Amino acid sequence: MAIIDLSNYTTTLKQSSEGRTGTPDGNIYFDIANGTIEFLPYEEVEQIDFGNGLVDNPLTRQDGIKFEAIYAFENQERNTDEELRKHDRWTLGSFKASGAYRFVNGRTPATETDRKIIRNSGWIEYALDKTINKIYFGNKGLSNIYPESLPYYHFSTTTNAIDFSKPGQINEAILVYDKDTVDNRFNSEIISIRTYGMIHDRKYTDIDLGIDELGGYSVGIALNEYPHPTTNPETMPYSDVWESPTGVWETMRLEKLSDPLIVNEFAEDEGTFSWILYNDNNATLDECIAWLDAASMSATDIDSGDETNTIGRIADTWYYYGDDGNIITRSGTDNLGVYITNIPLEDRGRIKFTSDDKSIKSYEFLVNIIINIGEDAKNDTNAWYQLFSAVNFNTNNPITVKDNLGNDVKGLASSVNENNQVVFFFPYDTDTILGEPGTDKDCVFLCEGDGGVTQAKLTLTITRTKTLIFNCIPAIENNE
Repeated sequence: MAIIDLSNYTTTLKQSSEGRTGTPDGNIYFDIANGTIEFLPYEEVEQIDFGNGLVDNPLTRQDGIKFEAIYAFENQERNTDEELRKHDRWTLGSFKASGAYRFVNGRTPATETDRKIIRNSGWIEYALDKTINKIYFGNKGLSNIYPESLPYYHFSTTTNAIDFSKPGQINEAILVYDKDTVDNRFNSEIISIRTYGMIHDRKYTDIDLGIDELGGYSVGIALNEYPHPTTNPETMPYSDVWESPTGVWETMRLEKLSDPLIVNEFAEDEGTFSWILYNDNNATLDECIAWLDAASMSATDIDSGDETNTIGRIADTWYYYGDDGNIITRSGTDNLGVYITNIPLEDRGRIKFTSDDKSIKSYEFLVNIIINIGEDAKNDTNAWYQLFSAVNFNTNNPITVKDNLGNDVKGLASSVNENNQVVFFFPYDTDTILGEPGTDKDCVFLCEGDGGVTQAKLTLTITRTKTLIFNCIPAIENNE
């Protein structure tokens, strides 16, 4: 099947002698008595005889029909059908103005389902007296939306989100004006795609498209989604994260505070935050992001406190990626700050926080350094290790490297972890002991035993890297 347009309407459309309440024998029915038009797709009329026997109905709800084909088909039928000629037209249009089509003379599609099948166009529905009854604005996707994903929309003044009628790429008109009930012509339409495990995206007709008035035409919208780099539905199932929270997500919650929280653990000055994501179970940053992804899809209030009623899918997303690839928090519902508690040390170099005053706060960059000394060294009760600056090593004034807490990186080999590793964090951007802050540092690591293992010496460079792993494993002492 394919979308029906000017290239194929003559061989894919047939006027039906009866509507859906009768026995249709075509896929378009002009209901003269009621002044409506019915589009009868394969889902309603599976087969049609175009003159050479029954074939599958080419009109489908998934592919739909362009308004240009509807207009051209009416012209074609009125050329030969004198019954249609006796009555006012259903449609008017101009090929010079993209999407400039109209239902006229009080004639309309029979149902909203009939409207939803129209593609690549908006339109205006006129009453008999030529006043406007309704206006439909056409949305057409331009970028990547996966076939299983269901985009949705709402308006800047409404709090109810409406799913588009079919999953996959957007190509559908929405009601923006009804003379009796609603007028959203001068409000922004907000179009979103949010599928768990995908990067979420949102576009605004006023901000992103520069449209001040939503009219009876169609525009392209570059709504885009692609697989999320860390939120993996297989390792972090939506059910575990949101539907029936378990593990690290069991007590995770987002709250708007009446009294903002002041945090003073940043490389910059202190920050003030009105929104807090409580990470009581010490989840990783990736696990916190998965929770925010799931919250952004919720149709219910995601504020655990009493300050706001914040519907997840109506609010914007709660983070974005900066130019450096780091995650930057933001409020999805106002311009205030968002802080996440208990971010693990090894993840702190990947996140920045937007504070209430819109300034960006970041932890100092900590390099997670892991040095494997081996089982034999750990078992040598007299073995020791120490990390020196290479600049002063082998002099009378060597400098011992300090970790992010200001402790010397040295100790007994027997005190290292169960994996026989020396593990510490180095403050790359702020350390002044080894030289200029924010520069690579050459170091010498020694691990030396006394009766169990010999000496091992390693020259290493500390770079601005999330994790550095080295081996410095002494040989077994074989002296008799």
